[in-house]
Amino acid sequence: MKIQAGKVAVITGAGSGIGAALAHACASRGMHIVAADIELDAAERTVKELRSRGSEAVAVEVNVARRDAVQHLAERTREAFGACHLLCNNAGVSVNRPVAECTAADWEWVWSVNVAGITHAIEAFMPMLREQTEASHIVNTASMAGLIPLPGFGAYVASKYAVVGLSEVLHQELADTLTGVSILCPGVVDTQIFASERNRFDGGDTSTQPPAASADTDDGSAMQTDFEETYTRMLSPQEVAEITLAAVEDEQLYVATHPEWLALFKQRSGAIDSAFGGSVAH
Repeated sequence: MKIQAGKVAVITGAGSGIGAALAHACASRGMHIVAADIELDAAERTVKELRSRGSEAVAVEVNVARRDAVQHLAERTREAFGACHLLCNNAGVSVNRPVAECTAADWEWVWSVNVAGITHAIEAFMPMLREQTEASHIVNTASMAGLIPLPGFGAYVASKYAVVGLSEVLHQELADTLTGVSILCPGVVDTQIFASERNRFDGGDTSTQPPAASADTDDGSAMQTDFEETYTRMLSPQEVAEITLAAVEDEQLYVATHPEWLALFKQRSGAIDSAFGGSVAH
């Protein structure tokens, strides 16, 4: 999809991190912005900054785990701008504990935001995208944790694997339409994903969480992994936003921001490849 002035970008999690950076990058290209976030003041702060630079933007408070809230976001988008050309499903949360220590509430909260949040948006916005005669694009934010298992982040990893899978299927199902799909898989980015429990709405116990990180994907200071320093290189949200928009224009399905993680991915893909080879041999 060609990103052009006058087109409309809807971005969840736009109050900070990658979401805010995407809003600024899209606005710098003349797009109109719908900045959605569970923290309305954060979304309004992003919109205030955009408007100060001459951009047209609106802020919407949205808990993406609620279907009715995302339906409302689509309605507000239609009211404000009459269209959606770039839908960035970027909102995400994480619970930072081993699988064996995760509670049912942990799993339900992470899944409701990271996975159901995207399915709610697809349901709410697809009618608008289908009726448009212009090209559109959906960006679903996964993570390198959607491609590679990260010990200590099982609930997060499971949700991001789901994001990758549903996005791959959506890409195939929309192949003959005007709507493209990209899966954003960042490594370590300077965001607040591991402080996301500040917005936990389910009343779950956060007492065993590590201290909130000072800085939507992985913050190296909060990662409880044993990975080598190679895999902790941190990008700014602005760098990720530019990589993402370039991928949208190139119609890339997979958007990998940290090429050094390829070695870890090959360990996993190689093990899967060997399993297929072994089964054939028998």
